[in-house]
Order: sequence, then C-alpha cells, then structure tokens
Amino acid sequence: MPQVAAFQRLKTKRLELLAGSVDLIRAEITDRDHFARLLEARVHPAWAQELDYQELMGSMAQRLEDAPDETGWWSWYFVLRNRVTGSRVLIGNGGFKGPPDDEGTVELGYSVLPPYRNKGYTTDAVQALVGWAFGHPEVERVIAEARPGNTASVRVLQKAGFNEVGPGLQRNHIRFERTRHDLLS
Repeated sequence: MPQVAAFQRLKTKRLELLAGSVDLIRAEITDRDHFARLLEARVHPAWAQELDYQELMGSMAQRLEDAPDETGWWSWYFVLRNRVTGSRVLIGNGGFKGPPDDEGTVELGYSVLPPYRNKGYTTDAVQALVGWAFGHPEVERVIAEARPGNTASVRVLQKAGFNEVGPGLQRNHIRFERTRHDLLS
C-alpha cells in the first residue's frame, strides 16, 4: 500500500490546501505524474506550463531547502475534493510572498484555473490561508493587490474580509488588507 506523503494541509468544506514543500515543488517542475501522485489528485493539462512560472517555483524550492521552517509562507496547492466520488483535482494555487516582515505583514496571492472560477473555491482558499496566517501570533496584517477591473478578484478579497486601503505598489492595482484587529471586531 502506498504511503501518503506528509504535507502540511488545510481543509475547507470542499478543498484541501497543501503547503508547497521542496519535494512537492520539485515534482511539479520535473515530473507531472509524480506531482499528481503526491497531491493524490488529477492535474489539469493546462497547469502551469509557462517557463517563468517554473523558474519561480525552482527559486521557491531552493528557498525552502535553505529555510525549511518557511514551509507554508510560500506556495499552497488548491485541490478540489468530490465528496461523493472521492475524486480530486488540482484547481489552483496561492500563498504568500514569504514569512511576515518586521511589522507582521504578509502578502497574499492566488490563482484558480478558468473552469473553476466563480464557484466560491477561491474565496474558500483565501479564507483558509488568511486563517492560517493569523494562527501565527507574529502576523498583524495580510495584504493583497488586485486590478480594479478584475472584479472577481476584488470580490474574493471583499468576501474574505479585506478592506480597500488605497493604491497598490504594482502599477494600476488597488491594495487590500485584513488586520488582526479586524478579526477581533
């Protein structure tokens, strides 16, 4: 019987989020079949074929090799679970741009494949990631940026309790944040 890989996991009603580890990220880059086995999920044919994405993930794997305690502060994979059939499919990913800075801020990003958008999955994943981040006492603020015309992404952030706080650092983006104080009020 195959042994299930021990990855850090978060569960929502419909999703399982798996924290990117060195092994998982390296498999994603080099061996799609092994990647699918580690996730215990089908990987969509359109999944992350861009060269710059693979370079980014390679850098992330190297970072985690150097600092394994940062697992969870980088990438997470979003796996949709079908509770009736037991089937699983990788539908997106997201995470943070590293551990909290000196002010306790982390930046969140996310992406879901087109066939799975506008079904609430992204909101579920974002809420799970925000909850995970605030489970660490050093985190005071989670920020994210979105283009004003990307109404779906803006709506996800609003549903997840983020507030618009002004222009983003990226050109033509709006910055959103959710603070620990927001959780308490």
